[in-house]
Amino acid sequence: MICTCTMNPSLDYYLEFDENVQNGKVNRSTLEYYEAGGKGINVSIVLNNLGIPSKAFGFIGGFTKDFYISLLAKYENIRPNFTYTDGHTRVNVKLRGKDEMTDIHAMGPYITHEDMQNLVRKTSQIYEQDYFVLAGNTQEWLIEETENMLKNLIEEGVKVVLDTNTKIMQDMLAYKPFLCKTTSKELELILDTKIETEEDAIQGAKKMYALGAKHVIVLTDTLAILVNDHGTFTCEFLDQEAVVNTVGTGDSMIAGFLMNYLRTGDSYDSLKFGASCGSATAYSKGLATREKIDAMYQNTVVKKID
Repeated sequence: MICTCTMNPSLDYYLEFDENVQNGKVNRSTLEYYEAGGKGINVSIVLNNLGIPSKAFGFIGGFTKDFYISLLAKYENIRPNFTYTDGHTRVNVKLRGKDEMTDIHAMGPYITHEDMQNLVRKTSQIYEQDYFVLAGNTQEWLIEETENMLKNLIEEGVKVVLDTNTKIMQDMLAYKPFLCKTTSKELELILDTKIETEEDAIQGAKKMYALGAKHVIVLTDTLAILVNDHGTFTCEFLDQEAVVNTVGTGDSMIAGFLMNYLRTGDSYDSLKFGASCGSATAYSKGLATREKIDAMYQNTVVKKID
């Protein structure tokens, strides 16, 4: 079973406009809709679209809680396992103009020590060899408790996947997480070094692998890089000019990579499939669908460079 965890999920309110939004003026939308948001949730949604079940952990609460869960009900392969809080799940506003996008993100509720302990108790029921994907920002005051939770999971044989605060990824490398997914900009913070070229990013990914991560995926502006015990692989992204949406591309890549690697253990094909999922999201209005992924897969090229 793949489990995902979103520490600060959001109810995303989308408003679309025929023209670009103008500051200081009344702007009338032509379409409005809501989506359940959060990086871990995005991973679960793409897994659902691939026919793979997952459990969704994290914190939700307040007047938005029931509506948030109702939005997930349309995904038959997502099993909510949230920890309920007194605070309200945040509402993020996504403004989509003719050729511009503006996002307004709320801070989110305060998560108490008791809330966190409730999450820890839930995650203690995850089985050995299951996967636990922590994706998205972790609140600063929860970092120490979150790291302790992750250490316990790894000690119990759970395969931990990280796409979260750079400090957490930096601290957890010594505990050998199954996968760390990051970007070239975040890699600078994790390794405290400048990443200016694709070669820098490749060398940085290799260093993260040497420091303990069993699989490292680094995304640059033009390239996806994978380093693991099978070698170093790169995949160039497809036409940058055609990108419609960048939200959820990395989450889609994690979902695709995990699905393929669980089934095949093939690093080459797993990076190709993961990159296809990321591209399918980038060239779509929403998250990747199986039909779009399969179309992207045909034109995605992976190279093994050592």
